Amino acid sequence: MKKKEIVIGVSVLISASLPISVYAASNESMSSRDFIIDETNEFEDIVKQILDVKSKHPEWSEQQISDFMDQIHAIKKDGVIDIWNALTSSEKKLVIRYPFDALKVNKAKEIATKQTERKFEKNGLGDRSDAFRHGIWNAEMTVLIGSEKAELFATAHEDKDTTGNESDGYTKDEHKKMDLHNNEIGRKLGADNLSAPEEKMAEIIYDEIMREDSLFVWLHE
Repeated sequence: MKKKEIVIGVSVLISASLPISVYAASNESMSSRDFIIDETNEFEDIVKQILDVKSKHPEWSEQQISDFMDQIHAIKKDGVIDIWNALTSSEKKLVIRYPFDALKVNKAKEIATKQTERKFEKNGLGDRSDAFRHGIWNAEMTVLIGSEKAELFATAHEDKDTTGNESDGYTKDEHKKMDLHNNEIGRKLGADNLSAPEEKMAEIIYDEIMREDSLFVWLHE
């Protein structure tokens, strides 16, 4: 498939987007936790575009779909990088492969951001709040899509350049090791508490974070 052939039908595919509910019957992994998609946001628009491409071009490989999506999102809006372009290459492949699970991953991310703000009044970098955010994100992903896929998405998120330092002065490599460790602890706690509602899960993760001999790690207070 030549690159110029992939460009054909871009406007048609975007304008013909169907509601996500139309595709719900093909959801990859239904969870015991209710997950209702009823609000349109930027990430859901990305999933709609992917579903449209898959429907109209079932013969396309994941790489072809990824290249196509890169073309759609090549132009920045007001200089801001959109969600698709903020994903790592590994994340893009997983979103294409498991679009409905990706929606749940995004839902877990929203829960993690909200609960971190509630518990720490910030979403910090390299500190205890950072460890909490990664922990509850992975715990919630485990509830929604299972620990195996949760690990795939969490690890893909860390698949980025680790040269240089983050804004807190610690190296990106140190941050990656911290995040991968905390992701794993979060998944274990999630697997041990699959029936816990969101608020209870937040308490479980928070209690572990605040223990003197916590399983979680962070770089600074």
